Amino acid sequence: MAKLVRRARRWQRLGIASVALALGLSSCALFTEDNAPPIVQAPAPPPVAALPRPAPPRPMRKPIPPPVPPSADQSPATSEQVDPERLIGLDESDAANWLGEPNQRTDAPPATIWRYLSKDCQIDVYFYLDLQRGVMRALHYEVRSEDIVERRPERCFQQLVGERRQRDSASAAYRPR
Repeated sequence: MAKLVRRARRWQRLGIASVALALGLSSCALFTEDNAPPIVQAPAPPPVAALPRPAPPRPMRKPIPPPVPPSADQSPATSEQVDPERLIGLDESDAANWLGEPNQRTDAPPATIWRYLSKDCQIDVYFYLDLQRGVMRALHYEVRSEDIVERRPERCFQQLVGERRQRDSASAAYRPR
């Protein structure tokens, strides 16, 4: 009887081993070159110059819509002091009338960023959707300057507005026949 029990256990172990071997071989057949799972490699770090842009800043408060800007025939003298805060609340068309067309436009949801490049500085204007009126309004701006001593936004805006007026007067003076 003991001999019969040992033989039964041996056959049981042999059965378990053959099932395990069959499962092991069948799992190897699943991972052929055609259907092997992709090898995931860690992405290479981006170059320093191609770092992602930070998310656009969220406005702290909703600005009061600005008064109607003066028409082109009522434009003030070029010696006027430019107030950068005048930009806050302007829609895209009013900003383009005041500062001119931007050198670069970028979509960075939920904002649209207009970049103006001047001789000595750069201005980024952030436009956000005004849900009540359905227009994009400037709610934030950033000024970057190469001049470490003089980083006043007024100076950069003054330079940008002055350059735009010079371009407008030069294009108005040249009229093809």
